[in-house]
Amino acid sequence: MDPTDLTFQLLEEITDGFSEERKLGKGGYGTVYKGEHKNGDEIAVKILHDDTQGFDDKKFDNEFENLMRFKHPNIVRLVGYCYEAKHTHGEVKGKTVLVATIHRALCFEYMPGGSLENHLSDEFHGLDWPIRYKIIKGTCEGLKYLHEELKPPIYHMDLKPGNILLDKNMVPKLADFGLSKLFSEERSRITQTVVGTIGYLPREYLEKKVVSNKLDIFSLGVVMLQIIAGPTGRAISADMSSQEFTDRVLGNWKTRLETRRNGSLLEAYCQQVKICTEIALKCLETDRKKRPNIVEIINQINEKEAIIGKLLIDHGLEKLPSHSNESITLESRLASHLNLSDTKENQEADHHNSSCSKEKEEDQIIPMEHPDVPIDVHPLEPWILTSNMFGSVDILNYNTQETVNLIQGSYGPIVTAAKFIARKQWFVVGHHDGFIRVYTYESPVKQVKRFKAHTWNITCLDVHPTEPYVLSVGSQDQIKLWDWNKGWECIKTFDMLGLAYQIKFNPKDAHKFAVASLMDAQVWNFRSSRHEFTLSGHASIVNCFDYFTRGNQLYMITGSWDNTAKIWDCQRRTCVQTLAGHTDCITCVCSHPDLPILLTGSNDETIRLWNSNTFKLEGVLDFELGKVTAILCLKGSKRAVIGHDAGLVITKIHHEKPGPSNR
Repeated sequence: MDPTDLTFQLLEEITDGFSEERKLGKGGYGTVYKGEHKNGDEIAVKILHDDTQGFDDKKFDNEFENLMRFKHPNIVRLVGYCYEAKHTHGEVKGKTVLVATIHRALCFEYMPGGSLENHLSDEFHGLDWPIRYKIIKGTCEGLKYLHEELKPPIYHMDLKPGNILLDKNMVPKLADFGLSKLFSEERSRITQTVVGTIGYLPREYLEKKVVSNKLDIFSLGVVMLQIIAGPTGRAISADMSSQEFTDRVLGNWKTRLETRRNGSLLEAYCQQVKICTEIALKCLETDRKKRPNIVEIINQINEKEAIIGKLLIDHGLEKLPSHSNESITLESRLASHLNLSDTKENQEADHHNSSCSKEKEEDQIIPMEHPDVPIDVHPLEPWILTSNMFGSVDILNYNTQETVNLIQGSYGPIVTAAKFIARKQWFVVGHHDGFIRVYTYESPVKQVKRFKAHTWNITCLDVHPTEPYVLSVGSQDQIKLWDWNKGWECIKTFDMLGLAYQIKFNPKDAHKFAVASLMDAQVWNFRSSRHEFTLSGHASIVNCFDYFTRGNQLYMITGSWDNTAKIWDCQRRTCVQTLAGHTDCITCVCSHPDLPILLTGSNDETIRLWNSNTFKLEGVLDFELGKVTAILCLKGSKRAVIGHDAGLVITKIHHEKPGPSNR
């Protein structure tokens, strides 16, 4: 369908007068707003600066003509345009004259995933490898279309993460063709001026102004390294040999991938990481003649993709279930691989397993293509705070299953942690860019505070139950304690050893907190800034924990990549029980506030229920929605909210003989 000629008045209406709330981003030649038609259709409206700011009719015509030619799934689609001259009376040198104001706008398909720039992270965080690979391949396919399939070819000239947009399925699409150049048979030439973004441009262009298809290839190499190894990928690669850098990246990805994959599939993914890294480094060759062309790059990628495809077919792995976005009710199913002997103790466990699933109407299963992850429970309202991979933050009412959007994350920084501050009617959010942002959740949602808290990637947050304090941790950074009564001043720092995966205040001693870090759990006193003790015993990374009580004694449960959970006596500082049975790493643990039940979730796709008094297994749940990502238990209820790779479950835990509260 051809792009539509739209009036400037209509664009004002669908963007609420180009309001700040609708702004998606701003570049050198224009500002982009989200527009919404009355029928609900969404578009991205790029209002181009006038010629006094460096954009004229020639540049407008250049981008418009280029976009009209493009028909490819990895190139952003032009859906509309506007070019209007509005004449008003004005005074020039004491004379009344007609002054012409030219409105130029280009309208594109709306891309819910925002720009790739907002999804970049190192090997250990953020997007998993299959999604990064999908983005790399799609970007290459888009560039191949420009270089090889268009006649004459087009060179993008400004390929960078900010100009690669992602749709709702994380399909990449090249955008912003204002600097693009058409080339006929002559494949390189000298230009008069340097345009583009420093850091993504090769030496022959910066020093000699030579333009060729290898300029885009150099930019592609930088982008690929940032997709593979994070925003600093290019800088890190410059400080070591190609082999050293490839080995480093491959080692990092293998450490992350082996927590979820094994055998042939793990090896195949590692081969993909290796070939993509090697291709990226070849794209950065100083001599442009040594850089591969886009066809050679696609061929190398396809060779490795064939290996992955065969392994997927052979092993039946990595196939996400085909679910709709509708809420359905299903009966929870016990894991078929659970092997219990016929002892009296296990017969009792089997009886409880049945009770966990007999009331099927209690289980609300909500399949999602890009699921929300439950991250906090409101202490007074029936609300769950959730976030998804695009950086959106929502409130899910677990009684009605209705969702209210608080932050639309399409173009903003990725949300990495969030918590309610109920007594202030706020929620606090940690972002991938190291900023903490605080909002009201009363409608309309308003930002209360924004400040740079950490250098990079806030991994976890917690809110003190009574004091005006928030704890935060950044990637390989200090733990920091913030006081919102003092204008969010940092009042304490703690030199933690290692990377933090979870942090939580002690419910029995308000002056202490614990943090899951590498292969142990550390306990700190924030009044003395002292590290009091460490709970060590797992054979791999400890990435989750929770407190619970047994009688009047405080205990802790920790979950690890070694497939086990451990129970710790916090007074004696010793491990009193190891909970084994999961066949893959444990991703989350939770103590139910009103039942003597501990829950452990795993990449083996099951949730195990343990008695917090006897530490005996009481049941196994498997909702067939993929790996378990989070578990939250609801106070004053027997329900739990469980996040999976393919959706959410709200389930009631049936415990025949309720014991005393765990908290």
